[in-house]
Amino acid sequence: MNIKSILAVLAALVMAAGTSQAADVTWRLGSSVGPKDTTTLQLEDLAKRVGQKSGGRFKIDVIPIETIGFKNVDSLRVLKQGVVEAMNIIPYYVVRDEPLMGVFAPHGVLLDAEQNLKIVDEQYKIGAEILASNKWGIVQVARAPFGALRDLIIMSKEPVNTLDGLRKIKLRHFTKDGLQAFNALGVSTQNVPSSELYLALKTGVVDASIYSPVYGQSQSIYEVTCCMSYLAAFSMAYPFSIGVNKDVWAKVPPDLQKLFVDEANAMWQESLETWKHGAAEKKAYDFLATKGMKLLAPMPVADQKLIQAELLKIWRQQSEKISPAALGYFERINKALNSGK
Repeated sequence: MNIKSILAVLAALVMAAGTSQAADVTWRLGSSVGPKDTTTLQLEDLAKRVGQKSGGRFKIDVIPIETIGFKNVDSLRVLKQGVVEAMNIIPYYVVRDEPLMGVFAPHGVLLDAEQNLKIVDEQYKIGAEILASNKWGIVQVARAPFGALRDLIIMSKEPVNTLDGLRKIKLRHFTKDGLQAFNALGVSTQNVPSSELYLALKTGVVDASIYSPVYGQSQSIYEVTCCMSYLAAFSMAYPFSIGVNKDVWAKVPPDLQKLFVDEANAMWQESLETWKHGAAEKKAYDFLATKGMKLLAPMPVADQKLIQAELLKIWRQQSEKISPAALGYFERINKALNSGK
């Protein structure tokens, strides 16, 4: 090897060493959804912001765990086992391993989207308590960015916006709670995966679906339905959070801890402001209207309250089945929901 080659190799080694030593903290931050999902992209934005504001001292690589052989239901396991240093925790994905994460307000139990603001802080407190248990030893270090969904609507092949109308057709719901509630109210309801919904509507497997106008647009459901009507609110108050094993978190320098927490919570607040303005929903409604979708009157309040009462009953029963602690969490959330704030 000549002198130039030797010098080139030495220079490369020096550069590599400098790069490896540049970061005081290096994390793999797991995402429980796919590489192109909005949540993953938001986490990548968070990683970029933390890296820039720390001057390169805090380096974060976002890893959708499905790309390394895991499923979203494995989120708590991959964190506890040290496969990743941090994990974006979406509560309803992890109930297999932690049933207590199933105690949060189900979609549709809130009649108005703004009611989310009455329960969000209490739900985050409960989420932190569950994760911090001896079973997991996870610190809920920050709130995570979330999607901006507000409305649950009925998208149907013929005009329908009442319970009586739904009882005459076949309905699709995307949650287990919703399926049970509507079936209990005499509506023939089934779960159909989002990937199969378009075909199910087109072929008459179902005649209507509970959905978000945003997804109704992105999944082209307007091509196989004629009408839409407001049903209830999405529960955006789930404690979508970033969890870190307590031993890993303890090794992060205090100034970088604060930087990460501040930046993550700032992004959560930005998501909240987007949600409050409802721009995504309005854009979707406008788009659907241009495609010929007719916006019907909202479901009558009396019908909404019947559905809400059934969901509350199911929510309570499921909490009782989990454990006394789960029932206590249910009561805390319900108390916040009924507070005068």
